[in-house]
Amino acid sequence: MIRCTNCGQEFAGGSSCPYCGAPNMARAGTSMPVGTIAMRPGQTEISATHIIVGLNVLVFVAMVATGASFLNPSREQLLRWGANWGPLSLGAQPWRMLTSNYVHIGIIHIGFNMWCLWNLGQLAERVLGRMNYVILYTLCGLSGSLASLWWHPLTVGAGASGAIFGLAGASIAVFYMGHLPIPKAAIQGTMRSLLTFVGYNLLFGLSPGIDNSAHIGGLVAGLAMGAALSKHILVAPEVRRTWARVTWIVMALILFMANGAIRRLYPQIPMLADPKYVAAQQIQGAKTALQRGQTQQAISQLQEAIEQQPNSAEAHYLLGEAYLLQGKPDPSIAAFQEALRLNPRYAEADVGLGSAYLSKGMKQEADEAFKKAAELGYAND
Repeated sequence: MIRCTNCGQEFAGGSSCPYCGAPNMARAGTSMPVGTIAMRPGQTEISATHIIVGLNVLVFVAMVATGASFLNPSREQLLRWGANWGPLSLGAQPWRMLTSNYVHIGIIHIGFNMWCLWNLGQLAERVLGRMNYVILYTLCGLSGSLASLWWHPLTVGAGASGAIFGLAGASIAVFYMGHLPIPKAAIQGTMRSLLTFVGYNLLFGLSPGIDNSAHIGGLVAGLAMGAALSKHILVAPEVRRTWARVTWIVMALILFMANGAIRRLYPQIPMLADPKYVAAQQIQGAKTALQRGQTQQAISQLQEAIEQQPNSAEAHYLLGEAYLLQGKPDPSIAAFQEALRLNPRYAEADVGLGSAYLSKGMKQEADEAFKKAAELGYAND
């Protein structure tokens, strides 16, 4: 009889273990270390961990190559590459909950995450198998993104840490509950390392700027799925695959329901990404700034509003007023003219244009603008 080096079960012979599917690394009469976790088929070449690390690095290199900061990418740069943000993720772009797991906020962020993934990932992949590992990584990443949206939906989030914490949680559950045929001392050493990693990084995650909610979301999902899988690690391949499918389906349904619950919790959040809503808020803020004499602030807000809604005649009109108050007739005239192009019957814009012309000594042009305003029924109260 031969003892499987992966699950510890004895079998008569063959190319692979009939219980766990691991390749037959031993032969009758040979001595293999008891409890060794065998490399599964395909892991002697490129593993899933290598591929996932490569994808993360590739995305970061592409970000930097297209102008993103090497050390501290801006909010806009992160969003352009798929970062997680409530107004978009809970609105028309839910795919950001997945893509954000491959986007990182600078070289230090990706360097630390990939170092952790390289070490944790290879351990989890050997225990779970490639396909189970990839699915668990993905679901834990989604769980981290959802936890982040629930805790602070208006914060831009990115990084693989939720998925990495999920791998740590699943490994802890499997090593603690799975009764793996590994020497007790080896399991205790691995558990100490995993628990130290989780504890230290959760404590470090209390620092400002670190999304601990994503860490916790991924960790909880990993612990739950690891616990569900642990009792079926050392069984026949068919049973193990069936139980794994049930685990993935149940977790996917839980995440789907969690997504719906968060959307119901924040029904107004998607509005914040609506260009019309954003422009309206900026215009209102600019009006307040103009009333207080804060013309430069008003100009900045109006320029942002125009970027969101370039066809807003009101935004161009107010921009002309702000430039006029600053004594800058040329940009003021251009703004008023654009407002009138968008709305030819905008009497207030004609009056503003006439005032800008007068400030430049262009009396004839000013008279024509005032005349047009009067014909439109403008009354200066």
